[in-house]
Amino acid sequence: MKWLHSFATLGPFDYLDIFQAPSIDLATKVATLVRIAGHAHVEVWPATEWKAYRDLLRNLPAFEALTVATH
Repeated sequence: MKWLHSFATLGPFDYLDIFQAPSIDLATKVATLVRIAGHAHVEVWPATEWKAYRDLLRNLPAFEALTVATH
């Protein structure tokens, strides 16, 4: 796991920590440990960097038709 950012928030939660993990399984394990040891509310939100997401979409057969239709 790699810690990336920590933010104070003005909402239902006091803070937000952003980590990068090599797998969703590892992220889930760490989130569970934080919840147990830190008595914190935790959520795991898998995210894909925009460029990688766009590259994944380019491999879809219908992506070109969707791009033309929305521009």
